[in-house]
Amino acid sequence: MDKLGTHNIGLLHQKCSKHFTHKFTSAENLFLSKLGKRKNKKFLFFPEENLEFTYDEFYNEYKKISYILLKNKIKKKDKISIIFYNDSQFLKTYFAALSLGVIVIPINPDLSYDEINFIVKNSYSKICIYSKKIAFKIKKKNRKYISYEKFFNLKKFNFSTYSKKKIEKVNISDEAIIIYTSGTTGNPKGVVLTHGNIIADAFAISSNFKFNDNTRTLCILPMFHNNGQIITFFAPLYAGGSTVISTGKTNLYNFWSYVCKFNVTWTSIMASILSILLSIKKEKINSSLKGIICGGQILNNEVRKNFEKRFKVNVFEGYGLTETTAYACLNRYPKSKRVIGSIGKALQVNDMAIFNPNNFTKMKNGREGEICIRGYNVAKYYHNLKKQNKKSFFKGWFRSGDYGKVDNKGNFYFSGRKDSMIIKGGENIYPREIENALYKNKDVQECAVIGIPDKYLGQNICAFIKTKNRKASTDHFYSKLTNHLGSFKLPKEIYIISKLKKIREIPKGPTKKILYRKLRNYYEKYLRSK
Repeated sequence: MDKLGTHNIGLLHQKCSKHFTHKFTSAENLFLSKLGKRKNKKFLFFPEENLEFTYDEFYNEYKKISYILLKNKIKKKDKISIIFYNDSQFLKTYFAALSLGVIVIPINPDLSYDEINFIVKNSYSKICIYSKKIAFKIKKKNRKYISYEKFFNLKKFNFSTYSKKKIEKVNISDEAIIIYTSGTTGNPKGVVLTHGNIIADAFAISSNFKFNDNTRTLCILPMFHNNGQIITFFAPLYAGGSTVISTGKTNLYNFWSYVCKFNVTWTSIMASILSILLSIKKEKINSSLKGIICGGQILNNEVRKNFEKRFKVNVFEGYGLTETTAYACLNRYPKSKRVIGSIGKALQVNDMAIFNPNNFTKMKNGREGEICIRGYNVAKYYHNLKKQNKKSFFKGWFRSGDYGKVDNKGNFYFSGRKDSMIIKGGENIYPREIENALYKNKDVQECAVIGIPDKYLGQNICAFIKTKNRKASTDHFYSKLTNHLGSFKLPKEIYIISKLKKIREIPKGPTKKILYRKLRNYYEKYLRSK
């Protein structure tokens, strides 16, 4: 057993005031501990594929994949990128790699080829395995990319040879996944999470909501993100439960049908999805759903009240980042322990505190400052970013860049973001990413991107452009952007400065720094629909 109190969890050997002893040594060890008594129990459901697996069937499926990885000389500590939507191919490949100690880099299939290729190169991935659904994006000359069907050709593989091969032991401190999240420079940052990080957060979530053998979660958030992986897969697995995995994007209309058909007890969603479900004229069919875990963006209290009143399902708000594996604090279950307006209390596997961002001293309760976290679910480091690591992993704490406060009872409150990050439907997008893509267009002289209010997504994207070519239209800029950005990063609104009233330049301060606040004020006053 590895005592998490002494586990190397970050660059600076972060310590946690809370003691917790790991029962499991790796992600696969966790699964195998549940497999023994549950071989014939239903474990995974994929409604869109009309597939389901028992614990034993999933074991056999991912083991086959692991043998083929070994045949192709993919071994412990190697890195592989995988690009899939939520389906069985993703999960079998993902778990097979984890079982070998191979580090997995899940990539958003909605990214452009340029964005995908940056991650594959930056992560030092040995290969990139992709779904046939995104084959049109992959450039054939790149030998590092290979389709799932071609790589895992089961008909031509002799399993008996590799089933006897000795596999290196995977330990709790071994790196498991690298999840790329938006970066301030325009390029995404690779967040390195260990097997210990995954198991610790899964334990905390499972324990907080009292998951058990009968727990069945519905995963509608993408599994290339930590939310889908940890909260609706590993957390129920920790309790010996099961998971229904949906593509989410196209099946929100079927949300209540899936809850009813599979007797779903819990799910995790972004606040914007509550608004979408309220807009759909479908009602709850059964009473199996015990609660909804909600985070990733600010939860509007009116939306929460309307949702709970209509559907009679309680929403439990929390807070976390990719760097904290998933959640770092949650409102407690059951409903009587919730504190409305709060993002909850720190989990039993991490500490949280509010620091003065200028001198890094702890703030008194009730005073606003930077939210900082340390603990067993905190990422090991950022991949290949030494300067960022020194800045973010500081004196044993992870500096979130978010502002908030804590009351005398340990309830935390989220105030806002230190930077100008846009949170669109739970996706973190830095303006610099879109600005960098806009500047690839020779007709752009100057540009600035801000977040604007969106009824369903929380925020959306708005771009202001100063052009070199007076004849250039907004359609022209949209068409060029599609070559460089994933669809979810495309601006909802684009404005050419010269065509606007009461503004002729992108506003700047004395040091020529763009004043985004003034642009947001201008948008609210002159452009926002009343």
